[in-house]
Amino acid sequence: MSKVTALADAVAKIPDGATLMIGGFMGVGSPHRVIDELVRQGKRDLTIIANDTARKGVDIGKLIDAGAVKRLVASHIGL
Repeated sequence: MSKVTALADAVAKIPDGATLMIGGFMGVGSPHRVIDELVRQGKRDLTIIANDTARKGVDIGKLIDAGAVKRLVASHIGL
């Protein structure tokens, strides 16, 4: 049995309202494909724990722009 899962299938298992911890700083080192898939699948009411919010249209900013984030816990909001 393969332990490899397609990205879309893995993200489909994340329910609306989930809490996700996302790494990286200002869009560098973040899971860009996962973030794009969360947006594509229309996930909602997510709580995001992260170092920062990056910027509009980048990284976690994509989730915020898409209205997917209900709550954000971050240590750095912007420059």
